[in-house]
Amino acid sequence: MTAAPRAEAQAAGGTISGRVTDAATGNPVSQVRVLIAGTQNGTLTADNGRYTLRVTTTGSVTLDVNRIGYEAQKLTVTVGATPVVADVQIKQAAFSLAAVVTTVTGQQRKVELANATAQINVAEKLAELPVSNMGSLLSGRTSSVQVVQTGATGTGSRIRIRGQNSFSLSNDPIVVIDGVRATSTTSNGLGVGGSGPSRLDDINPSEIETIEIVKGPSAATLYGTEAANGVVVITTKRGKSGKTNYSLNVENGKIENTAVYPDLWQLWGRTAASPTRAVPCLLTAVSLGTCTSVDSLSRGNILNDPRLSPISDGNRQQYNLQASGGNDKVQFFVSGQTEAETGIYKLPDNEIARLKTRRGVTELPSDIVRPNALARNSFRANVNAELRKGLFVQASSGYVNSELRLPQNEDNGNGLMVLALGGPWRGDLVDAQGDSLRGYRAFMLGDVLSQTTKQGLNRFINSVSAQWTPTTWLATRAAIGSDFTSRNDLFIAKVGEGPNTATTRQGEITSLRSEINQQTADYGATGTFQLTDWLKSTTSIGMQYIRNAVGSTVGTGIGLPPGGVTVSSAATRSSTQSINERRTLGYYVEQQIALRDRLFITGGMRRDAASAFGANTRAVYYPKLGASWLISDETFLPLPEFVNSLRLRGTYGASGQIPGATDAVRFYSPGPLTTASGDAPAASLGSLGNVDLKPEFSAETEFGFDLAMFSGATNLEVTSYNKSTNDALIQRQIAPSLSGLTTQFVNIGNIKNQGAEFTWNQRIIDRKVAALSFTFTGSTNKNRMTKLGEGVSSIASGNRNTQQNRPGYPLFGLWDKTISFADKNGDGIITFNSNKALSELTFSDTAVYQGNTFPTREVAFSPALELFGKKLKISGQVDSKWGFRKFNNTLRHQCMNGVTCRGRYDKSASLQEQANALATSQAVYTGMFENGSFTRFRELSMAYEMPTKWANAVRASRWSVVLTGRNLGVMTDYTGVDPEAAQSNNDARGNEEYFSTPPLRIMTLRMNFSF
Repeated sequence: MTAAPRAEAQAAGGTISGRVTDAATGNPVSQVRVLIAGTQNGTLTADNGRYTLRVTTTGSVTLDVNRIGYEAQKLTVTVGATPVVADVQIKQAAFSLAAVVTTVTGQQRKVELANATAQINVAEKLAELPVSNMGSLLSGRTSSVQVVQTGATGTGSRIRIRGQNSFSLSNDPIVVIDGVRATSTTSNGLGVGGSGPSRLDDINPSEIETIEIVKGPSAATLYGTEAANGVVVITTKRGKSGKTNYSLNVENGKIENTAVYPDLWQLWGRTAASPTRAVPCLLTAVSLGTCTSVDSLSRGNILNDPRLSPISDGNRQQYNLQASGGNDKVQFFVSGQTEAETGIYKLPDNEIARLKTRRGVTELPSDIVRPNALARNSFRANVNAELRKGLFVQASSGYVNSELRLPQNEDNGNGLMVLALGGPWRGDLVDAQGDSLRGYRAFMLGDVLSQTTKQGLNRFINSVSAQWTPTTWLATRAAIGSDFTSRNDLFIAKVGEGPNTATTRQGEITSLRSEINQQTADYGATGTFQLTDWLKSTTSIGMQYIRNAVGSTVGTGIGLPPGGVTVSSAATRSSTQSINERRTLGYYVEQQIALRDRLFITGGMRRDAASAFGANTRAVYYPKLGASWLISDETFLPLPEFVNSLRLRGTYGASGQIPGATDAVRFYSPGPLTTASGDAPAASLGSLGNVDLKPEFSAETEFGFDLAMFSGATNLEVTSYNKSTNDALIQRQIAPSLSGLTTQFVNIGNIKNQGAEFTWNQRIIDRKVAALSFTFTGSTNKNRMTKLGEGVSSIASGNRNTQQNRPGYPLFGLWDKTISFADKNGDGIITFNSNKALSELTFSDTAVYQGNTFPTREVAFSPALELFGKKLKISGQVDSKWGFRKFNNTLRHQCMNGVTCRGRYDKSASLQEQANALATSQAVYTGMFENGSFTRFRELSMAYEMPTKWANAVRASRWSVVLTGRNLGVMTDYTGVDPEAAQSNNDARGNEEYFSTPPLRIMTLRMNFSF
């Protein structure tokens, strides 16, 4: 670091200007924050690394110089009537221990924390690698954060941090935005058969400055109950003093389904019942001689026929405008964005023509022609103000408005892909109206897509926070805010327009209106005391109040008149209403001792009381204790010269997961009582409750080290963790004779997760002309249920009870009988006989463990290449996940009862394939559990900084062009559509493929302009 004050031309007022450069290369560094310490007066460096600050006072001031990826610097200069020039050199250190991270008690240096921390510089990342949702933003960025991405437009990802902690409760991390707890659940209210939207994806990545990920209870103790699954801490962008800067982003993209769908098979022959006309014959019938004169073997798939396929290319557009500026007292940031995305599903032309003719119209509604689409608008305004010396106030306000359309799909008998893949490939079948199905299962595609499911949303996330430093040793902070969502889910099948099943064509409608309100009040204070020149004490205390309220009203109608689109217009109507509220009040204290600014020992405790606890559980206590030791600064440990720093760390901490709002409460459910004289108001026992119910208690120990070498070119972070969840909630079976109910929530389970993780960041070349670097992350996880309570040996879950949850085995593990086979008669066909001695296909007597459904190991490799003076940057990511089995439930459906799978019809199929397929007819699905391991080319991006004169030609100061591709290819032995195709967002079925939309290839072109 260098500071070179020198006399310049006389100017009015005090100013500080200078240039920030990279200490290794001498290149200018842009987007560096230069701030007058103790104030909000700051600015960002320009592309040439230069900055200018106006200072209202004279005398000695300290500059804080910060940028993620570089070591923070402090510089003291004297301001007077003569302008001061202060040039600064900063050192790259992607894992710098001097980096500042956000914690419950305020901002701290990374070196002071006893746990591993992960930070993503979102603002910088998006400039070179645009993403459209939070799932894509988090995927592969840090170790032990697994993101399972869904394919359909508007559906959300499933995020798991260090495994799965709970069987009955959510395993989602909590989300904090600008100090306020935010809703991040995955739900669409009205089911469409599988995946739904995630409220986390409502958040616009373009509004975010940084994301910090708190990975487990060892770090999340002070966040209290609900934080056992980790915490995602989001800080949105803030204004900087100086002239107003504008940025404009324009993005267009193409969405493609690159999956290859297997053919549907049938064997044709003659039987005693059909001696002259060929009919479908199973291989087993051929072997037994009941199907003779085999005629032909047919195969095909409408998804591979462009004339019939409902799959087409989708598209997306996005436009974002931001402004930032202010003076030394008040700064502002405002942002507005609109985006529209149309998914891959489209009504084929022949169906469009059929419906037009049938309905006597010239156009069809876009809801039917393109049944999967998302339109979203987001706005944000943030203001920072210094009201007086030492008192800062920040107001943050965000608004999201969206409308989502989803088709009936996945695990849905009337679903789109069930129609395409769930029935026989035959051209001679017709529906109930006499229309040719053309290879679809049971209904015409246009009739199925005439069922419309929409979700409209208005969401407000607002917060106000203040920081007051009345003395040099005391800092106080307070925050209050709310996350309020108004959601309207609507399903409608107009009269005469749905599939001909049940009452659908009579006209059906369901309207669900929900309000979700999450409120936060937070206060804390930190006292810092320099006891001696080598000993510093930091004491923090605080309280936090969280209120979560959910209310919903559902109205259902059957029998709509022509043109009827409301529940009130239906002939038969019904409605229900529910209100749930949960409140948590927590207090915490934390004490940290720093010895010679190299050994930091931290201890703390949080006490939580909540309305969701049982009456006998007054409060729960969560302790923490940890140490961080910068051992490389000790003189007694000689280290090679190439070692820059070595930190050892270890910590223990606990957190919890809160029960449902009414799990502990005995309540009665209202409902009519039918008597001889008519219906009368009544109530019946709805839940037994549990006065002893407690939150799930997760405790974790974590040990690791951070190593920096070769002048910061090599950075390695290694961590091991061991996490135990006690008092896990289990819905235990009880005798109905006790109350008429069959289950009760009790704390009887224990679950354990343990593993290791690493992050390796390497700068290979760092020159003015070119630079090459990479980040390599990896993690392992071993999950086990260690206890299930007396009298409970196993709990079934998953589709068709393919999962068992037993002590000594992973949560949601796959179980079934083993399969054995032998072609005893040598005819090349496997057959089954209930007499084991005669059967060519046999099974074990009981189900045995087959494998995890959650990846146990993963790595991600993210290289970056910069050329032409760093004007061109090429970056990408390849990730790999393995150590798990995937249930190909689509194939199970096609094989069971001999529907369409090859193993039931094609004699050239291997004996193993035949045995696996035939076993489904006996409700044994082991052959459908496949190796789900894969390696995916996740993303590739090329960002080019256009010449300044080109930018000036369009009246911009900066212009960059970014071309990005996501989900570009996959290598796997999995035979289904895609190893990441998921039936839903939950853990029980989240890794099961069942007529699922795979991850889609998205190609985007983005223009970034600065003014």
